[in-house]
Amino acid sequence: MKIAIIDDQQEIRYSVAKILQRNHHTPLQFNGEEFELSLIIEEQGVELLIVDVMLGENLTGIDLIKQFKKAGLNLPIILMTAYTTPTNMIEASKIGIKDILQKPFDEVQLLALVGKYADTSSKEKSAKKPIKQGEEAFVGSYETMKEIYKKIGIAANNDLSVLIYGETGTGKELIANLIHTNSAHSEHPFVAVNCASIPKELFESQLFGHEKGSFTSADKQHIGYAEQTGEGTLFLDEIGELDIELQSKLLRFLETKKFRRVGGAKEITFEGRIISATNANLKEQSQQKSFREDLYFRLSMLTITMPTLKERIQDIPILCEHFIAKANRDLKTTISSISEEALKKLMQHHWRGNIRELRNTIYSACLNASDAMIKADDIKEFEDALPCEKQNLEQFCRDFLEKEGVEKAHELEQMMQKTFLHVSFTLCPNITQLSTILDISRNTLKKQLKAFNLYQDDSD
Repeated sequence: MKIAIIDDQQEIRYSVAKILQRNHHTPLQFNGEEFELSLIIEEQGVELLIVDVMLGENLTGIDLIKQFKKAGLNLPIILMTAYTTPTNMIEASKIGIKDILQKPFDEVQLLALVGKYADTSSKEKSAKKPIKQGEEAFVGSYETMKEIYKKIGIAANNDLSVLIYGETGTGKELIANLIHTNSAHSEHPFVAVNCASIPKELFESQLFGHEKGSFTSADKQHIGYAEQTGEGTLFLDEIGELDIELQSKLLRFLETKKFRRVGGAKEITFEGRIISATNANLKEQSQQKSFREDLYFRLSMLTITMPTLKERIQDIPILCEHFIAKANRDLKTTISSISEEALKKLMQHHWRGNIRELRNTIYSACLNASDAMIKADDIKEFEDALPCEKQNLEQFCRDFLEKEGVEKAHELEQMMQKTFLHVSFTLCPNITQLSTILDISRNTLKKQLKAFNLYQDDSD
């Protein structure tokens, strides 16, 4: 098989070529700057391209591939990279590249990918719209994030409704923003709405807007989130917390792409796209009739599930490097490294708050550090974990209730729940922090606390 190796580093080209020669392939070596390279490759009868992402200061492998496609050269491509950032991974997905060879690689990995094309040559379709460059807000290794990057690329190329699943702090909004930034809507607004934070009676007014005088406090016209979005992206976070009565109105809006301001007669067409996110199991909720099944299907044309941090522990070193750099910029710190002991401590921790908790921990460690290196002793953020995380709460509640003499099973269950909430709220009176620890929304936690007269909202 005739294979073109395109890399600006001669030693890389040479080592790849030797592997291919030993396995009966014919390698051709290029640095990417050859005049009319696409014509040379076509004349030489090349059947497969192995292209490095970085080809010098002014040229990337992605740029070169797009030049090839523009010239009508459509060959299967293996992309070599040591830089598995969202930018190059999503862009690779968008232009149809399916095979990534991550440096450093070994002979087995290289030949496994080349073997896929040894007998047949697949033809890639037309090139896609290039990705917008910008700061990397989302960080993850290729191995853990490759399926997510692939789905982001798919979502960015069309207007399917996307539903993002994930625990609190896994980066759902960052993923929604990546889809928006790399889509045809990128020049228009990205409007994020937290469905759980808007009171039921104000939801329509906030989402669709209202006319002056449409209700008692409407002293002027209000443009809602849907109208603010224009041709951009409307991101509906915590969609699982939306009241069942409001779900039917949202469904109608999604199906018709039309809405009216509260108190208005004019019908307005929505020209943007919808991305939603939740930490709840909407399929299960739909089966329990607490979430409309038709709305669930309408929202989940494409689903992306975010892994928890404990499912991507191997990413902690690169995440730490990323957050240290951000802390240096945001907090004016001068941290240059993190010790092995500190990394080990971080990798052994149970990250209930996921990426967000890790970020906060690193920011705190940067401020605590006495020199340019973060050490294990500088990581104090989770040392004083709540006692409720260190105890068997069920046994604690049972012991407490047995002492109190509660014997009836139904009373025991209810009292256990009340005791659990009472102890947890006493130890952690911050609603936002406690909701994160218990992995439920603030609204749900408030309702449960109010049901047992453990919390009184001043706004009630």
